[in-house]
Amino acid sequence: MKSIYWFRYDLRVNDNISLNKALDDSDEILFVYIQDLKNFNNSDWGFPRMGNLRKTFILQGLNSLNLKLNEHGHSLNVYQDDPVKSLIKLVKKFNIDRIYCESIDAYEELDEEKRLIDHKIDLLSIYQSGLYLNDQIPFTFSDLPDVFTQFRKKIEFSGVKPIKPALLSKKIRNVKSINDEPFTEYDCKIKVSPNSSFPISTDLFSGGESRGYAYLKSYFDSIKPSTYKKTRNELTGIDFSTKFSPWLANGYLSPRQIYEFLSDYELNQIKNDSTYWIFFELLWREYFRLILKKYGKRIFNENGLGFSKQKIKHIPENYKLWIEGKTQSNFINAGMIELKESGFLSNRMRQIVASYLVNELSCDWRAGAAWFESQLIDYDVSSNQCNWAYIAGFGTDPRGGRHFNVNKQKSSYDPDNRYEKLWI
Repeated sequence: MKSIYWFRYDLRVNDNISLNKALDDSDEILFVYIQDLKNFNNSDWGFPRMGNLRKTFILQGLNSLNLKLNEHGHSLNVYQDDPVKSLIKLVKKFNIDRIYCESIDAYEELDEEKRLIDHKIDLLSIYQSGLYLNDQIPFTFSDLPDVFTQFRKKIEFSGVKPIKPALLSKKIRNVKSINDEPFTEYDCKIKVSPNSSFPISTDLFSGGESRGYAYLKSYFDSIKPSTYKKTRNELTGIDFSTKFSPWLANGYLSPRQIYEFLSDYELNQIKNDSTYWIFFELLWREYFRLILKKYGKRIFNENGLGFSKQKIKHIPENYKLWIEGKTQSNFINAGMIELKESGFLSNRMRQIVASYLVNELSCDWRAGAAWFESQLIDYDVSSNQCNWAYIAGFGTDPRGGRHFNVNKQKSSYDPDNRYEKLWI
């Protein structure tokens, strides 16, 4: 059988269930990644959907993925096009029998799958980007709790465990490679601030499966997991938090790989509040993925999930000041400058600048989500959209949103102005 494996947000060869299925079923295979042209267009808010830093981090990952495939006698074929149109052309050109890919429960990605099926393409998509597989969730999606705490308790009470990460199928050595576009290594040189907490211009923090896995291993070889809860709210530096999110968001790592390292650490090193909190954060990521699956496009509506009836305001002048880091708060400005110059922001600072945009500047929360989509190297559709809705009061927060007191936050997390001075 002739197949296409279509890489989406799963740019790795290990713990890739859908890739292994494609390899096991196929005699010949074409490995494809399609740079979606809509990401190079402007969003409704007037700027590109994908900024240069996020683009570079992905290109680093494509270089890495191609090298991984080269190790087994294959190469990556990269295209710039509408994914559906490109895939239809390739099916016809090479007489492809089936396309394999990961399933992504976001409406644009699901629409791509539907359009392929409507064109009579044999498509097999497998959900694999969560901590758990769909059939492991101990309730139906319609019964998914609308409060995270209830979800967490049900998961923990059920005792469900993630499956063991899968190694790359050995069949890759026997499948004949179909090659179309010669892969040319991308030039990923880019200027990133030396103050960045995730400097993608360095080898340690560059994109790709190899670097992500090396970082994951080094993290759990250190004492950092045992102190995570104490450091997770720090604002700057390469040693706070786990830093897994950029590699997770682009599929260079899977959540199951992280869980396996975490479980081993708890078994052989220490199990404490900090190690539990790493699992806790993986559960939040899982929850937002399931919320997106349950509610679909509703989370992109003006009133989000519709639990709140408050009216949306938007003052374009204030939005522009926020983007440019020129608000009346230098603390907020520091965060916005960091985001623009590094493509990264601590979780604490993300919440603070989001609250400021919605509550102090009276702007549309969806505009903030769009700016984060453009700028963040760890942009993930479910986490980004659901977190913004959560902060603004249009998501699943039972308290109706979060309003952060900027002065109090600065006093707690930047009392000596170190963070502010770093970026301004």
